[in-house]
Amino acid sequence: MTKRWAVAAALCLVATACGSGDGGADGAATAEVDRSAALRVAINYAPTSVDPHTVSSPTAGHAYVSLLYDRLTQMGPDLELRPMLATEWTFGDGGRSVTFSLRDDVTFSDGARVDAAAVTASLDRAMTVAGSTAKGNLAMISAVEVVDPVTVRITTNRPAADLPYVLSGVEGSVISPAALDKPDLDVTAVGSGPYTLGRLAVDDSVVLERREGYWDPQAQQAARIELTGVPNDSARMNGLRSGQFDMMMTTAGQFDQVSELGDPYVTHSYPPATTYAVYLNTARPNIDKVKVRQALNYAIDREGISRALLDGRCTPSAQPLPSVYPGHLDPPPVEYAHDPERARQLLAEAGVPDGFGMTILVPAGISLYEQLAAAVQAQLAEVGIAAELTAQTGTQIFGSWGDGGFDGLVNARTTRPTAAMTLQASYLTPSRFPGPTPPGFAEAVSSAYDPTLDEAAYEAAVTKASTIGAESALDVFLCSVPAMWTSTDRVRGGDMMGLSYFSAFGDLRYVGIAGEG
Repeated sequence: MTKRWAVAAALCLVATACGSGDGGADGAATAEVDRSAALRVAINYAPTSVDPHTVSSPTAGHAYVSLLYDRLTQMGPDLELRPMLATEWTFGDGGRSVTFSLRDDVTFSDGARVDAAAVTASLDRAMTVAGSTAKGNLAMISAVEVVDPVTVRITTNRPAADLPYVLSGVEGSVISPAALDKPDLDVTAVGSGPYTLGRLAVDDSVVLERREGYWDPQAQQAARIELTGVPNDSARMNGLRSGQFDMMMTTAGQFDQVSELGDPYVTHSYPPATTYAVYLNTARPNIDKVKVRQALNYAIDREGISRALLDGRCTPSAQPLPSVYPGHLDPPPVEYAHDPERARQLLAEAGVPDGFGMTILVPAGISLYEQLAAAVQAQLAEVGIAAELTAQTGTQIFGSWGDGGFDGLVNARTTRPTAAMTLQASYLTPSRFPGPTPPGFAEAVSSAYDPTLDEAAYEAAVTKASTIGAESALDVFLCSVPAMWTSTDRVRGGDMMGLSYFSAFGDLRYVGIAGEG
């Protein structure tokens, strides 16, 4: 497997077919799984909406929305792109079109057949529905057409080697045509996924029930999945230990605690990919100056934050891309070591020798983010920057950030299956980066989407973009952590979730629980 587009897309050029098989995940120990059991999972993000095209955070929402809806493709372990509704795909027109061949044996939960017309209608909705959080990631699509009942051709406005990867996310979810105009898709679901919606308690939990007759039985190991949002780390831990949950999302700051749990608990760490940062709005006064943004970075003691809050498990970062991707800079062009004196010098050179005030959004109720924000606030104060923290819930925060009225946002940067997609999602998506990027950055990312590029040319393109981002200090870079999940030793498949190879969240397809004894 390559780290560029993985095997599938790296070899997918004009008239070359991509994808095969049923897409079942490796490593799911199905022989031991009790298919009548419920799997109870706690994550740090409370379910909000089950509408795949308007869910406030497509990445966080993937944990439950992806179980209700199929997509054309899916991500497997080790950043490998795999088929789902599509059995194969080919690039044409110099990389500006992709033709997908579909399975012919899939139905929606309302009994309707999944076909090319359904795929086309769903993608049209994703790009046009009011409040869409999917359209930004689908902006390369210029047209979707039905070739025949089992063939869809998507035309793009640029070379789009990333399109099959984009469609593996909830943005590419296919909704039954009869439900597309339903006004309550935020609380009901009509998909072709392995589960149906049993109950949704907004900002609390979701219960999913296995759907009979699903085309990939391995994707529905548990009879029922109960997923609960528990933002507080200690509360998730207590729920696991008390038997309320079988599996929980684990933050780096909990590593020492989970390591001491002993039997029957196990913790699995994925490759470090999630990067904590203070997002910056480069359109705001003072933040629009490169030297100010560099000063913010020099003010931060990354090693101290990792030790104090993340059990030393968060690798200090001074650049846009974590080490799992090509384009990771070793060494980075600017190290951003903790140097308050250098920070003060840069502030003076930028015309603000006495510092300034800035406003920073913080996710409410998520203990790690609250702690990170407090640490950043204290360290910025040492160089004369007064940071005012504003806590907002998951249903509010990204809307407020995208509106452009705040200077910063403490959060994890959105990581994607490839380096180019990660740079695009982090810095070229207005809802995540509302300000302008430096000259040459967008062009470098765009050039990396040409499916005809060889490995060296691709790496040169993403390295150029990453270098610009580091030198221009597009974020206050903090540190990178692995996705970690702690469970009882009865859970099967929790160490092979494709999403967790590049995200803190997990894909619970292929995860189940063994019987007792």
